Amino acid sequence: MAAPTAVVVLDRGNNTTCTVNLHAHFGPWSLGPQHGFARTSRWHLEKAPERLPSGDIEAIFVLMDSEYTHQFWKHSFRLTYRLILREKELHFNIGVYNPLGSQDTFSFTLLLHTYFKCPDVRKCQVTGMHGCTFIDKTRDGAVYQEGRDVVMINEWTDRIYQNTPQEHIITNVVSGRKMRIQKFNLPDTVVWNPWEHKAKEIADFGDEEFPNMICVEAGNVSTGIILPPNTVFEASQILQVM
Repeated sequence: MAAPTAVVVLDRGNNTTCTVNLHAHFGPWSLGPQHGFARTSRWHLEKAPERLPSGDIEAIFVLMDSEYTHQFWKHSFRLTYRLILREKELHFNIGVYNPLGSQDTFSFTLLLHTYFKCPDVRKCQVTGMHGCTFIDKTRDGAVYQEGRDVVMINEWTDRIYQNTPQEHIITNVVSGRKMRIQKFNLPDTVVWNPWEHKAKEIADFGDEEFPNMICVEAGNVSTGIILPPNTVFEASQILQVM
């Protein structure tokens, strides 16, 4: 089983941040910090931001295995992250490659850690979870079924919703507007907010920041992905301000 890796492409900012995490197991791991070694790896800018004929802006980042990554993870890999910025949309295209010549099959999970700034998280509503089962990590991994038409947060929340639809809409984010998430080949959705007590345990998270953020994260974390040599896993996400 492969050790986790993680990628931080954008830092938490004023509105939206997306972090890519690759894990053999979802959650903490024994070889380093929870979100893996790629947070401290140097990414290669394969294609600098460039305006396309359509007017969109495109950039491509690449991370490959190195002497540094082999300290934590023995496998060869190539990870590509293609970003396309449109007027009201941000497209994320992820490719995980087990390269030609590799002798190893590896397994991993993938999660796009998308942080949304909001005026008051208690007023946010998230659609698309009704009827889905979820793993509640705040209750020792107990499994429940979501009965609400919309999910709202008023306490420490850390849930893995399974087999969710391709689209979610989040209200009251980005200066009180709506955000549409469209996801492809990412069957799970994580909803997270550390709330007051857990926020104090996170070194790079302000004690008073929790009311002004919500994480709704597309991923594949329930079952994970098995990648044989000379194959690729691809997934994507679109964020659209409504």
